[in-house]
Amino acid sequence: MGNAGKILVADDSAVMQNVLKKILLGIGCRDVRTVANGQAAWELLESEKDFELVFADLRMPRLSGLALLDRIRQSPAMQALPVVIISSEADPARILEAGQHNATAYVVKPFSVEKISGVVKSILGR
Repeated sequence: MGNAGKILVADDSAVMQNVLKKILLGIGCRDVRTVANGQAAWELLESEKDFELVFADLRMPRLSGLALLDRIRQSPAMQALPVVIISSEADPARILEAGQHNATAYVVKPFSVEKISGVVKSILGR
């Protein structure tokens, strides 16, 4: 997976940002950006158009993961961008809700390196 492109991680937990960034870099992703809320994620996505994948925490200040996902899906330029919702909530209703918002995948925290690697490989095909 050594040529995976630019990935955005949006999570209000600095620890979770660092954990996910370390995993992604460790599995061969070359460029991982992190932000602390959904609004910052949206602004970065608008200014830099070449992201290949977004990991968004379900619950964040300023703009939730689902609200960010909705904005991405409503944007003609970004609507096909894969978005993985990450959350400590394993409630089936919450997972279904993310699916109804057209999330590409839903990953429950805590997660393993293998889980993240599998999600990235299945989405990006490498």
